[in-house]
Amino acid sequence: MNLNDPFGRMARKHQRGYEMMRDVMHKGGVDTPHAAQEIIRQSKTRAVKFLAIGFVLFLLVIWLVPQAFMLAFCLLLFLVLWVITSTINGKRYIERYIDEELK
Repeated sequence: MNLNDPFGRMARKHQRGYEMMRDVMHKGGVDTPHAAQEIIRQSKTRAVKFLAIGFVLFLLVIWLVPQAFMLAFCLLLFLVLWVITSTINGKRYIERYIDEELK
């Protein structure tokens, strides 16, 4: 029993996420470790671009409506956490795919 996940909910959620990603990778024809590593690289680039756009929008909102600073900051913080978590989980799933399916 894991004290951080006593009922196994997160483990099941990650397993479902991995299985969906694995099926998409199979259908997409990703059949070499190099191709999978390229997907990781592209996802990191996409995450940085997404965060840059979010930051620019944040600056635009606080410039146009300074009273909305706290709301905009909270939304920016949520965006940053969501993008980082999604990118880390995606990288973890792809590395698992490489280890289990491609080697």
